[in-house]
Amino acid sequence: MAVGAGAALGVVALLARYAPELDALLLAPPSPSERSELGPPAARSAGPAAPASSTHAPATDAGQGEAAAPATGSPPGAAPVLRSVSPQAAAVATLVDPFAADPVARAACPADMTLVEGDFCPSLPYVCTRSGDGAGHGCPEYGRGARCRAPVDHRRFCVDRHEWPNRVGELPRVYVDWYEAKALCASIGRRLCRRSEWMLACEGPKRLPYPWGFVRTPSPCNIDRAAIEFDIDAMVDEATREGEIARLWQADPIGSHPNCISAYGAYDLSGNVDEWTDNLADDPGTARPATLNGGYWGPVRNTCRLTTGGHGPTFKFYQVGFRCCADTVDGVVTPPPRPFIERDREKDGVYD
Repeated sequence: MAVGAGAALGVVALLARYAPELDALLLAPPSPSERSELGPPAARSAGPAAPASSTHAPATDAGQGEAAAPATGSPPGAAPVLRSVSPQAAAVATLVDPFAADPVARAACPADMTLVEGDFCPSLPYVCTRSGDGAGHGCPEYGRGARCRAPVDHRRFCVDRHEWPNRVGELPRVYVDWYEAKALCASIGRRLCRRSEWMLACEGPKRLPYPWGFVRTPSPCNIDRAAIEFDIDAMVDEATREGEIARLWQADPIGSHPNCISAYGAYDLSGNVDEWTDNLADDPGTARPATLNGGYWGPVRNTCRLTTGGHGPTFKFYQVGFRCCADTVDGVVTPPPRPFIERDREKDGVYD
């Protein structure tokens, strides 16, 4: 299950090749004073417009929308530009969320979050039962019945239903680093999800390798789109960065995939955009505090348990976003989570 480095992986291989340069060039580590002034950095960069070449969603009118007024519970700061909404995103706004009427969840979490209550497994093997072509994911189907190899840890917390800014019809926010993601979550009284929290929210109580099950395709999520080779010079240059992001953009508006939902009610945990998680909260002694989970729209591995740990906290890129978690508010007492440590399993910047 190691990450491929050949040309067949397109942007995935390029990203691995240029990761050190990107970490150094795209953003220098912020000083303590700069970090304290981060929140809320929402006005720094609105999500890029979806290009007309998108195959899963109609073209949007980049730069032609009008500013959206912040709704109750919305992120503070300057409102992002709201582009034209795709028909599927507009339709999903009228659908009934199967978790929205759950009285237990509604008492425990804000309306734009969903309740996750279950047992997290610290060690769960994935067994591939059918060989694949090796491009991106390599395993078209995982085996059923995998047993947890360590004592489980009961968790109870809230997670955003959608990727930031957690509003149906808007584009997910990308090109944020780990520090910015943490600051944005803190600015609305939430936190960046622990890596273990994100994994549990994705796997559900049955500990599925994907939110929808065991078979890679057909998938209800935004995955396996053709990779587009990026221009590193255009990405580094502030004058051309926005255009390069728009050229590479293949994420869909929030709410476009109503069936890409986990058993706990969180959408798009696999695919669409890669999501920052907080490995430091799980493992205070780690040398890799910033982790990425879920993969994005390209031909990459999008399982619930895969974690990319090879990028530092100042890394930001065109497909990197996040969502937030929070403690429940209904007064139910839950023991604090135990540490989740996997340093012995680090391999080529990836936790398998």
